[in-house]
Amino acid sequence: MSLRTQKNLPRTTVHTVVFVLLSGFAVWWYSYMNPYLTLFYREQTQMFLFTWDYFFRYLNLPGGITAYVASFLIQFFYIRWLGILIYICIFLGIYATFQRVLDHFSLFRGSFVIAFIPGVLFLPASVSMLFDIADELAVIIALWGFIALTVVASKRFYYLLIPLTITVLYALTGGCILISLSLFLLYSVVRQAKNAVRPIVTALLSLFFPLALWYFFYMVSFRDACFALTHFRYPDAQLFDARSIAWLSVVVLPVIGILFKKIRSNKKWIFFSETVLAVAIIICIIKQHRPDFEQIIKMSFHAQNHQWEDVLKTNEKTAVSALSCFYTNLALQKTGQMAEKMFQYEQIGISGLIVDLKDQFSCAAKSELFYQLGWINPARHYACESMSGYSYIKEPNIQNMKRLLECAVVRHDSDLASKYEKIMNKTLFYRDYVQKQEYPSEINMNNMLIRNMPAVLESIMEANSHNQAIFEYLMAYYLLEREYEKAKNCFDRYFSNFPYSQIPTHYAEFLALYKRLKLLDDSFYAQYPVSKEIRERFDMMDTLISSNMTKKIMKTVESGFKNTYWFYVRFPLVNIQTVQQDEKKIY
Repeated sequence: MSLRTQKNLPRTTVHTVVFVLLSGFAVWWYSYMNPYLTLFYREQTQMFLFTWDYFFRYLNLPGGITAYVASFLIQFFYIRWLGILIYICIFLGIYATFQRVLDHFSLFRGSFVIAFIPGVLFLPASVSMLFDIADELAVIIALWGFIALTVVASKRFYYLLIPLTITVLYALTGGCILISLSLFLLYSVVRQAKNAVRPIVTALLSLFFPLALWYFFYMVSFRDACFALTHFRYPDAQLFDARSIAWLSVVVLPVIGILFKKIRSNKKWIFFSETVLAVAIIICIIKQHRPDFEQIIKMSFHAQNHQWEDVLKTNEKTAVSALSCFYTNLALQKTGQMAEKMFQYEQIGISGLIVDLKDQFSCAAKSELFYQLGWINPARHYACESMSGYSYIKEPNIQNMKRLLECAVVRHDSDLASKYEKIMNKTLFYRDYVQKQEYPSEINMNNMLIRNMPAVLESIMEANSHNQAIFEYLMAYYLLEREYEKAKNCFDRYFSNFPYSQIPTHYAEFLALYKRLKLLDDSFYAQYPVSKEIRERFDMMDTLISSNMTKKIMKTVESGFKNTYWFYVRFPLVNIQTVQQDEKKIY
């Protein structure tokens, strides 16, 4: 073994260890920490079709071929291990390409971490709802485009080859051409200072060709043309968010390397500083992890697959929010536990019963609720709203196309169902989707608009007085809003229509509360047979709350009564405006 080989052996060993550790961290990030957001959600919000029309639609956009390839790859996220493999290949592709760029600049040659930084920085960017792997693929191509520009710049006919290269790069990477061009200008100034003027001028003048290509060929706005396949094309883009930092790092790191190139350090100091840098970056990435949102996406996954018990299990690991309550309440109703166990889970009012519309995800969630209740027209409406109301989501997408097909089947609209089924047959994994589903019964709503939810529930309940799901949702709405008289009237009018063996726990708790609120005597229980145990528990909580509320007593109340409707009324997580009586009169 030569002396030179012996000197390089430690560096090779360290580099291999870092390679394995960071690659393992990327696998862990996608397979354990964020599998539902990065795989299931990403796959559901697009639909790759094996048709020429679909291909030409991408071809008419800057960077369209790269976006088309990304869509082709994303469909394989349907199989989890294939999705993880694709992500890891992209992660390693960014590393290998950026290492080549650094070698081109003769920077960080003793480093074992720097080349990994852009790929690692894309990990937190990948958990954004608007992230697309086309963003990463475009960066890889842009980096290779920079290398191509440095090669053709030294050729005899560079004044023809540079414009041609820049035009091709723009067609492949859209706005990421700025990465290629920035690195090329930096390289020309630093590495070829004496002969840099002509290539630089040629490259800058070559921007006319992408401009002409946009003007005569691409049917997009100037802003979309400039920022295609960059994170700045999204409406929520910020200069210093995770996606921006990852995108800019491929240009900023070479600049930093050039500025500090003349600083000499011993190998031990380099090893220590890069180790600290790697650990700091990993810690920052882990802190950006949003486990609760990942759990909500997991709930959505289980709801779409009618795995209601799994939704309830997932709730145990999720912080309370409107969406977590929404999916939990839906799962409770579908498993017949809503009237018994709803307040055993933390509730935040009606926003956790019927989710507010904020984005395409909440539209899809509301469509899920209406579909499960048999409200087919509203379910179809919100599926369309989710798909077409947010133009930055790839459309059509699998999630909403499945819902539109299901709604057509339930409504026995054979022509519309055939139309959607033909579209689904052009996908890879959903060709037989319609044959594998169970469908709800449709409720006739007479084209009712969903504006005032309690009024809609009341109207539907009148026309479908034996629909237990509608009854339980209407009762839940009144209980959450503490509209006691309306809840009592609803209970009196419809409860006997359903095969409850006894008054469910939360309804019994409400009735005990109603008796105290109205100052009724015990003859009330002759008509409403609330169990002796529930009455005694109510009196016990009433006694505790009426006493001096010390920390010890409050702890006793929480441990003994937190899972009751009474606790929700007395200690709500959110302020409820619709209160019929002064809360103090209840206890």
